[in-house]
Amino acid sequence: MHQAASHIIVIELAPPDEAVPRIKLLTSSAAAFLGYTEQELIGSPVDLIYAAEHDKVLWRAALADVIAGKEREPGAASFACDILTKTKRKIRAFISLGLLSPRTAYKTDIVLLIQDKPTDSAEDLSTKSALAESEERFRQMAEMTGEWLWEQDPDGYYSYSSTAVTQILGYRQEEVLGKHYTEFLAPQDKADQQRYVTSRRPFYALLSHYRHKDGRQILTESTGLPIIDGEGKLLKWRGVDRDITARMHFQDALIESEKRIRLIIDSSLSAIVIMDAYGIVIDWNRPAEKIFGWSKEEAIGQRLDQLIIPPAQRDAHRRALGHFLRTGFGPFINRLIEQTAIRRDGTEFPVELNFSPLKQGNTYIFSGFIHDITERKRLEHRFQQAVESAPNAIVMVNKTGTIEMVNSQTETSFGYSRTELVGQPVEILVPERFREAHTGFRQAYLAAPVSRPMGVGQELYGLRKDGTEFPVEIGLSLIDSKEETLVLSTIVDITTRKATEAAIRQAQINLAIAQSEIKIAQRIQASLSPSAPIKSNHFEVTGYCLPADQVGGDYFDYFYRDENHLDMIIADVSGHSIGPALFMVETRSAIRTQAGGLGTPAKTLNILNNFLFEDLDKSDYFITLFYLQYDLSNHQLSFANAGHPPPLLLSSFQSECRQLDADGLILGVYKNVVFEEKITTLSEGDLILLYTDGLTEAENADGEFFGLKRVNDILAEHGQETPQTIIDALLEQLKQFCGSESFNDDITLMVFKRN
Repeated sequence: MHQAASHIIVIELAPPDEAVPRIKLLTSSAAAFLGYTEQELIGSPVDLIYAAEHDKVLWRAALADVIAGKEREPGAASFACDILTKTKRKIRAFISLGLLSPRTAYKTDIVLLIQDKPTDSAEDLSTKSALAESEERFRQMAEMTGEWLWEQDPDGYYSYSSTAVTQILGYRQEEVLGKHYTEFLAPQDKADQQRYVTSRRPFYALLSHYRHKDGRQILTESTGLPIIDGEGKLLKWRGVDRDITARMHFQDALIESEKRIRLIIDSSLSAIVIMDAYGIVIDWNRPAEKIFGWSKEEAIGQRLDQLIIPPAQRDAHRRALGHFLRTGFGPFINRLIEQTAIRRDGTEFPVELNFSPLKQGNTYIFSGFIHDITERKRLEHRFQQAVESAPNAIVMVNKTGTIEMVNSQTETSFGYSRTELVGQPVEILVPERFREAHTGFRQAYLAAPVSRPMGVGQELYGLRKDGTEFPVEIGLSLIDSKEETLVLSTIVDITTRKATEAAIRQAQINLAIAQSEIKIAQRIQASLSPSAPIKSNHFEVTGYCLPADQVGGDYFDYFYRDENHLDMIIADVSGHSIGPALFMVETRSAIRTQAGGLGTPAKTLNILNNFLFEDLDKSDYFITLFYLQYDLSNHQLSFANAGHPPPLLLSSFQSECRQLDADGLILGVYKNVVFEEKITTLSEGDLILLYTDGLTEAENADGEFFGLKRVNDILAEHGQETPQTIIDALLEQLKQFCGSESFNDDITLMVFKRN
């Protein structure tokens, strides 16, 4: 006998049972064995791995054994077959099936253990022995991976930890074993994640905040699966944590960097010129208009060398550009250089410039920052002799408040290079709240110039390039000549005592921004939902949304597509605040744009999915949506689903609801998704409840879900009443059940009733 290499795939079996199950999770070794990436297989039908139809027959028989609870019987729930790889290569393998979680009315997780080199007696292997072998393989893989793999007992205490915990959290394995998982969580996660140990439900890519042994905060993506035996008993938890601290910090830093860059470009007093790889101007700011004499409209679309480079230097410019495009190197790229430029009137003058390339796809654009240094050249020598060696920051400005020269200590104190300061207003060194007053003080000084301290009796502050402030003392002196009037400022850093106050002010600013975003999102969300019910002699429809926070991610709508068709939609965007609210605006706009056409629910979902795909693919959000269309002439209801909880239909002559469901992925997973569309006929008195999962998944103090059974009973009891009365009854009993007026998730309800 020889050792068999094993691989694990987890599938999700959702009703109806005859539907082809799809792959939910798999080990990296399973993906490599089949020749795919993990992302290619997740969500795909499991049938694609079987080489022939008779192999699929064996698979379905084994699956039936698991569904019937026979997987522990000798020879049941296992079979030998040919596995088909991505490259169409057949591999003989032995497969054992077992339940990973208790079977429910909605979905069941099933594990497939694949052995690619079965022994001669493989046909007689039991699922129990195969899974026992996988336990040892799991521990071996845990020691080889850089991710933290762990096991916990049913109460959440660690019973196994891979050595990666030392790298991620700084603790040795023995320091973790026997400890409850919440002991290592940061305070903000202790309460939120306490519920997972009792939920018996798997969780995926959960953002967790851990406290490193040295006190640092560590961010991870946590995935955990409950291991449950055939009798429904929770045996243990198994999971993995991936350290994403560096990635999250990088993303935050990148966002802040982009904001600063945009602010500099929008408020810059320097000439900023952007050209494409052909040397054609594609952007030209206002200072460039003033320096060179060409308006933005005149400059864009013209060759840059024809606008600002003297004729004698144009060939060299073109050769340098071509050399960079061929080799990636150039003498004038990413370097601060002094050159001669030409104005529209033909006059030449010295400039300081820097051109930087930015690759976009297979080509480049080049951004240039250009300063007119005519006056600086004239004053530079005189100023350097007088002040360059001074121990304090010295800044020379002209009568308009523009910086003419600075010394090296100014660069040290404020964090700018002199090329970044020269030509800028001196207020760049003054905190924003003092700038308007500073302009008045500067003009008053020029009206009565006397060498003296500035701001006697006041606290003065300087502003560094990095945004930090520091208290200063400033002395003013006048340099007057026939040519111009200059003011020399001597600036001394006196203390850092305002650091705490600055931090408080910044926190207040951040709070104001957050509150503003919430108000904006509230207004956006309020504008999405219909303002009133729709009532007629034949039907009535109304809805209500109760957000968990100040802003929710739910949305509902109903409107006449034409005189014979009523469209109804309910959707749920993951998350809260301004992001989900904006996605709902985009979704509603796309739906309403299609309202004038003849689209069916399935076609509308297909168009909507393709329209939102790019935005959703680039974000961390997803959308579930259910779409119904009621034909008033024949009372037929067409519907399609994009991963949303199925609505409930209660007939007037029945006491049990049935679910309206159709196959369809959540929006934004793939392009060109085909959504199943179904049709049913409504009788008089029939009513439909559309809801988001915040209703059924609301929990009471004992951790019990409100559930579909309670919803069904409430609908049966109040089915003869109006839609609004039904909604009121649902909310009232939900609040009584939870013992609260607020909930952890958004709750949205919509009721349609045929009269």
